[in-house]
Amino acid sequence: MRYLTFCVLLVITAITIMGCGDSEQPLTPDTLNTDITISDRYFENSDLLYKPTPEQVEELMNLKYPADWYEEEDFELRAKYYYAMLLQRYGDIPAVHVEAQFYRLDLLSPGNPVEMSSDEIVLRFKAKYILWPTASNLSVLNRVQTSIDEDEILQNTDDPDVFVKILTKQYIEQYGDIPEVHIVVAGEKKLRFGGFRIATEADKDEYINYLRALYVLQPTEHNLCRLNAHIEAKENQTPFHLIELDCPETTTAEIVDIFLDDE
Repeated sequence: MRYLTFCVLLVITAITIMGCGDSEQPLTPDTLNTDITISDRYFENSDLLYKPTPEQVEELMNLKYPADWYEEEDFELRAKYYYAMLLQRYGDIPAVHVEAQFYRLDLLSPGNPVEMSSDEIVLRFKAKYILWPTASNLSVLNRVQTSIDEDEILQNTDDPDVFVKILTKQYIEQYGDIPEVHIVVAGEKKLRFGGFRIATEADKDEYINYLRALYVLQPTEHNLCRLNAHIEAKENQTPFHLIELDCPETTTAEIVDIFLDDE
């Protein structure tokens, strides 16, 4: 189930990179919300987010940035222009620092969405909604929170019916109501609650069908390798527990491509 969690994080990040939200939507006194706070833990590692000094804020407040700042080829300079633009437009509020700093991280990892914890995802999209309180940004924020809440239930529930209900809902939303979704959910249920024994031929066939359906939903080299290894083992009458897998790890690019293709 950690694959599902990782996918949720990446697809949300990918939506951001593709420009979800209206960056030109101005704030009004009625919509401005400055209650967002940034936990101290976000400032412990400068590779993630840092707390700007008053001198840095003053410099950005006074920085004259070009009208076409977004065409700047130097990513660090473009990020600095964006930071200055946000500060000068919205003021020295936490949401500005969150948005600007995640924007910089995106620029510094082109094609590879920044991996974030659940708390970081909520922090980021709450900041985005505070700055641009549009219906689309609220929808994404709600979607983020719902996905995280559902995933927490999936990780902790001991009820197979609850597990199946939530996982089926998530997979149908992502892939559509196709047969492979229900095959994969049934397989995940067995893996989670001890249903697979993979000793009988029927169990082997069912497990291979699960792997085949999983590859349809998530066509990565890793999943194809697993499928082929088990098909070969069955043909050679090799017990599945003796299979030595040497499959490539799923790359970030593969996951993002899958989700963007399905969006």
